[in-house]
Amino acid sequence: MHILIYTMKLPSIHALGLSIKQVLLRFPLQVFSSIIATLAWFYLAGSREGELREEYLYKIILIANLSLTLLLAGDLYAEVNLYNGRKKWGLRIVGLMICIGLYFLLYPIRFVADIYRVAFLMAAAHLLVAFSPFIRKGNLNGFWQFNKTLFLRFLTSGLYASVLYAGLAIALVAVDGLFNANINSSAYVRLMALVFAGFMTIFFLSGIPEDFEALEKEDFYPKALKIFTQYVLIPLMTIYLGILLVYELKIIINWQLPKGLVSSLILGYAVFGILSLLLIYPIREKAGNGWIKLFSRFFYVMMLPLLALLLLAIWKRVGNYGITESRYVLMVLSLWLFFVTVYFLFSKTQNIKIIPVSLCVLSLLAIYGPQSASSVSRYAQVKRLKMLFASKKEKDVAQREDVIRYLVGRHGLSVLQPFTKVKLDAVETRMEQRVTGTDAYRIKYDKIDTALALLHVKKGWADSDNKLLSFITEGTKTLSIKGYDFMVEVNSFQRDGKKQLNGIPLLIKTESSDLVLKVELGTDIRTEFDVLPIMTALKSMYTFNKNGRLQAIAGFSDTYDVPQNLMSITRKFDRYDLTFLVSSMKFYEKTAENRKDNWSNFSGYLLIRVK
Repeated sequence: MHILIYTMKLPSIHALGLSIKQVLLRFPLQVFSSIIATLAWFYLAGSREGELREEYLYKIILIANLSLTLLLAGDLYAEVNLYNGRKKWGLRIVGLMICIGLYFLLYPIRFVADIYRVAFLMAAAHLLVAFSPFIRKGNLNGFWQFNKTLFLRFLTSGLYASVLYAGLAIALVAVDGLFNANINSSAYVRLMALVFAGFMTIFFLSGIPEDFEALEKEDFYPKALKIFTQYVLIPLMTIYLGILLVYELKIIINWQLPKGLVSSLILGYAVFGILSLLLIYPIREKAGNGWIKLFSRFFYVMMLPLLALLLLAIWKRVGNYGITESRYVLMVLSLWLFFVTVYFLFSKTQNIKIIPVSLCVLSLLAIYGPQSASSVSRYAQVKRLKMLFASKKEKDVAQREDVIRYLVGRHGLSVLQPFTKVKLDAVETRMEQRVTGTDAYRIKYDKIDTALALLHVKKGWADSDNKLLSFITEGTKTLSIKGYDFMVEVNSFQRDGKKQLNGIPLLIKTESSDLVLKVELGTDIRTEFDVLPIMTALKSMYTFNKNGRLQAIAGFSDTYDVPQNLMSITRKFDRYDLTFLVSSMKFYEKTAENRKDNWSNFSGYLLIRVK
């Protein structure tokens, strides 16, 4: 077993086939989740950026990954407790129902709070895998050997997958260069999906131990792991400890509050320090390991002054700006570190299982409920916003916009209901029902603009009179391409659009910051369609004269209907006529003449007529 896991000998085709068969029989739903994630990644690679379907594809990938780890934890628990097939599948169905419910409940692209929920769920599921076989029985040696095997198997799988992907990607480059195969960039993304979501997952699953009783008796410790921990990880931790202690001494001498960066450094030191202690756990008391023994004894003692510094840094940030999800994580991790430090300093049992178990419980508590990261941060920031609206100080007035952006971006428009009589639930529902295409990404910012307008808060980063202008070409929903032979959909986010027109290569690229569409057709046509003159002309015609206005959203964003002839550019060549029809365009009124306006975007169609 050790040779299979720890050496760099690649498995034979026959051995690989047997491994795949065993994985399918042992972990069928995990393999199914891997296939679903791979297919979604495949489809995502070919989708146009900003499409509505991307939101759901990202969710499918996230939930598939979550289901893989959650179902794996359930299967390991069932195996070690000798569940029969009926009980095992009952446990699997419960796990599947949880994941399906989360798919319909979470919208991480629209709400930042859901991104944190997904992160907490992922953390909890991975931690659950670490200790699920040892919930009811098993000694500490078996627990350590199991997680050691998972850790090394993950590293081995990642290395094999990286080498495999690099080799196949180079092969694609060679085929593209030697045979003019015109391989699209999406092929490399799909290859990455196949290797990392498919091959790597199955290869990792095939190395998960089955005989848990044998693990409890095993005493094998990889020499390479000892060398890495003793001569690389622990010395690095010692250097960081020295830096942090000197900085703490500087704070005491100068009597000044610590910088916010120090909290991340202390947490990083603590995480890698605890990881080092877990890696050396079986050999920490053995003869000949003096450096390891010294580190294991004094690590938690030296954490005490660092914890005081960490709590001081967090108190400074929370006192000035209130609790957010990220500060909630810092606070909870600080309390957890204090608990772990006290436990390992004074406990005689020294049970290392308490580390993943306690972290898993905290991750679950942070997802939903009044104690969750979302609820605590929302309550704190709403309370802070009330204080800012009550204050007339210039500093407090300037901070209102940031808090509104935070609340709406993470929790939606309805979180601001205490500040207005407008029924925000109804407004948000109508905005969500209009979501199509690129609006899936834009909806969050439209909600923020609406909130700022309803609460009469001016934008600090863009003048309140600097309206976001939206132009839509008449008739693009029922576009007629009579007289043209081909139509290609393009947008300002397109970086590499390689296509074929009857065997003739067509390359379309856009640089959104330059507002230029670049087209290469065959070997002799190289042309550009500059969108900036259209933008400047539309601003002059519509902003000042107010002709053709359709609607004004919350008094901030204006949308206009524009005839097709004002939104198209034509280039004529010997064999082709090329017309770029802009279907929609968005830009700020006061930055329309700026070619480097990063907020501008456009989409449209390239029409091609063959003469």
